[in-house]
Amino acid sequence: MNRSVESVNMMDAPDIIQYLKPNELLLTTAFAIKESPNDLLELVRQMADKGCAGLGIKTKRFIAEIPSSVLQLADELAFPIIEIPLDSPLGELTTQILSFILEKRTDELRYALETHQAFSRIVMEGKGMPGVMDSLSALILHPVLLLDHRGQVLAESRSTRSLSSDKQKGIARHLESALPNRVCYFSLLAGKEAVTAFSVEIYQQRQGFLVVLGTMLEDPFSVLAVEQAANVVRFELMKQHALEESSRRIKNEFFADLLDEQMTSDEEILNRGRHYGLQKRQTYKCIVAEIDDGSEIYSKKFVHQEEAIRQFRDQVYEHLDDAFSSLKKPYILFTKTHHFMMLIPVEASQATQESEEQDWNGILRNIQDKLYRELEISLSFGVGNYAEQLMDIPTCFQKALEALRSGYQSKKTRFIQSYRVKELTELLRMIPYKNLKQFYDMTLKGLADSTDREHMDLIQTIAVYLENNCLITETAKQLYIHRNTVSYRLNKCEEILGRSLKDPNEVLKLRIALMVRSLLLA
Repeated sequence: MNRSVESVNMMDAPDIIQYLKPNELLLTTAFAIKESPNDLLELVRQMADKGCAGLGIKTKRFIAEIPSSVLQLADELAFPIIEIPLDSPLGELTTQILSFILEKRTDELRYALETHQAFSRIVMEGKGMPGVMDSLSALILHPVLLLDHRGQVLAESRSTRSLSSDKQKGIARHLESALPNRVCYFSLLAGKEAVTAFSVEIYQQRQGFLVVLGTMLEDPFSVLAVEQAANVVRFELMKQHALEESSRRIKNEFFADLLDEQMTSDEEILNRGRHYGLQKRQTYKCIVAEIDDGSEIYSKKFVHQEEAIRQFRDQVYEHLDDAFSSLKKPYILFTKTHHFMMLIPVEASQATQESEEQDWNGILRNIQDKLYRELEISLSFGVGNYAEQLMDIPTCFQKALEALRSGYQSKKTRFIQSYRVKELTELLRMIPYKNLKQFYDMTLKGLADSTDREHMDLIQTIAVYLENNCLITETAKQLYIHRNTVSYRLNKCEEILGRSLKDPNEVLKLRIALMVRSLLLA
């Protein structure tokens, strides 16, 4: 009796099943199968499998009565069989049923149009989404709230009681499992409170939810009211998203000017950047993120389609924004070219900075793992040093970019690379081998690659002499030889090299040549 009849059909051929739809009522005189009761059994079985609403059979014309085997099968399948009297024309019955269905649909459409217009007026009057929630709650007599894709409350009716953290977690857990269902029903706190949730597509396939508390909402007109509210909310959220995109573009342009050093004073930076959370007496940590192999992804996955690439990067931006937002810590996120940039306010003290750096490394690692798990995107971070003045921010970001490039030069992916001042050996490694070898040979000349024992002693003496800041006595002690022997060896070196070991420039060249020697022999 609870089956919904959405359409009606009449049977004039035995192969009618392929033309039937779910929730359709079939009327027949059974003329096509009057000689074959088994065909009627098969029809009932097929209609039940297809989800049809029921079967109406006119008796006393072509069949005297409905076979008991058919009635028994229908009872087993919980499938309705309706016996139609001989004096009831099927055409007239079909017309009456269709008229009833159309009248009901007309009422529903009229109601949907009226509620949509009412909700739209509320938005145009400036009452926004809270006004829509209040009006919807008054229509369906239940409290309602609107959640975004993060599970955060965007708006709620005045009748909604403040939700406890347990209830919020319970709703969020059910909604995660509900996607991509349009409507889902569940209960909170051991079934004590029924909840109905309607999905609302916000933008870029992100789902929000209109949640009705206190009922498993099934009344057609109440469901229509919620759906119309969802339509109005969807357009309002799309408008807000367009405004957010415009604001984000303006923010990106401001920070691009800042990083390109187009601003000349802290006051100018502060006047324009105060809106984005910049503060004058605040130390900031600078972080840069980049998608690993981004250019390859753009060329292969999106075939350089600019709109698809933009949406992909927006998706990554939104996930980063979600991740940082969930930390309940202040942050500033923006983009420049293909990089995602973050400014993190930190404490000024050295001890606190070291502690926070460890915390942020763990946070960034969790963000990396989540992005890779949910979007299969490999993201790497370069972490710069600290900007104690607003004018220091461009330099801080340059250090973060340098750290990022250093990680990529080491052929790493999904890494977190912190900036540190390069040692001389690291700088030397960046010079091509051919150039290093040429400098080494020209500086040490005959001592460069010699395997002669005397030459090797001379190289060792120079190295120890330079390590001891050119002190002959300390060199002699470390080599366990007489100081005169040291003097003799040093004079011999000057003859072979044609250099004075008293010239600071020549001494510097020798120091570098010996460091190069250790790299070449490694």
